[in-house]
This record gives sequence, structure tokens and C-alpha cells, in this order.
Amino acid sequence: MTQAPAPIRVVIAEDNRDLASAVHALLQAEPDMEVVGTIERADRLLETVRGSRAHVVVLDLNLAGESSVPALRGVLRALPCVAFVIYSGYDRGDLARALPGLGGVEFVSKTGDVATLLQAVRRAAGK
Repeated sequence: MTQAPAPIRVVIAEDNRDLASAVHALLQAEPDMEVVGTIERADRLLETVRGSRAHVVVLDLNLAGESSVPALRGVLRALPCVAFVIYSGYDRGDLARALPGLGGVEFVSKTGDVATLLQAVRRAAGK
């Protein structure tokens, strides 16, 4: 009997509670994904990702507390195996200026469809 692969462990970092709840429901409904944490503040990102042993973080760039960009960089320094999907209302040009030199970070616009977000999470996790 073949054992199912372990689910992709995802942390959602989003301060809009309605959107965070919708993304949580979307990801949790996928058989290959498990939401292991949801946070609203960037200054809790490293602690949450480390404690949850997340594979992927779905990250809004405008969180309360510390700026999301330094928090993202801190996680990548401490836990380089964690992947990020930036889920943002900013356009790609804004992100290119805000996140120079961050290879392997996926970008998904909040105005896009949910299938794009799901694909980005899977790509980020290497699945």
C-alpha cells in the first residue's frame, strides 16, 4: 500500500481577517495542503514559521508590526528551506524594487484567480 505524501505545510501571513480566513479555507480544502499557522503581524513571522515547521509562507507585504520585507529576509536567513508566495495588491514592478535578489520567491496578485495561488504554493513547495 502506497502512503500519501506529506501535505505542504503553509503559514498565512495576512492582516485582513476576512481575506486570511478565505485563503485558509481555500488551502485547507486542498488534499495536499495543511495550514499550520495564521498571523497578522510581521514581527511574529520567524517565530511562527519556526514553530509550525512550515514549508511555504503566503505573505502579504503590508502587515502590522515590522515591515514584511525585513521579516521575510529574517526567515530566509534563519530557515533557508522555507519558500514564500508573496500575495499582494502591488504590481510586479513594485515588488522587483522592494525585493531585489530574492530568488525563488513566487508572486501572486490578490486580483488574480485562486487557481493561480494554489499553483504558486505547489511550485514554491517543489510539487
